[in-house]
Amino acid sequence: MSMKTDISGWGEQPPEFIRLLVRAVETAGSITVVAERMGYGRTAISRVLSNKYDGGTTNIEARTLELFAKIQCPVMGGIKAEECQKHRNAKFTPSNPQRVALYRACQTCPNNHQCGETA
Repeated sequence: MSMKTDISGWGEQPPEFIRLLVRAVETAGSITVVAERMGYGRTAISRVLSNKYDGGTTNIEARTLELFAKIQCPVMGGIKAEECQKHRNAKFTPSNPQRVALYRACQTCPNNHQCGETA
């Protein structure tokens, strides 16, 4: 049985990060599982989903996008931001053609915040 998450507090057009968060919760079958993966408490995520969170949601939004949003990598295609960061931070290996391609692409990629550009 799949879990149905109520986000009616966000109105007809919830933000993208809320839709991603709902998809993650429904896939995991538990707000607790998703909250733990994100590094937040279950109550915080539940209140964000119902649009009753008292604090700002900027950090939760950023963490949601980092874990659950896909970005377009010029080498790997559609990957999660978490995987992008893993490839970006991996040691350069000149004997591995994929690592060479990733290294070159990462140097000017708009998803690489160390380049001074933003995604």
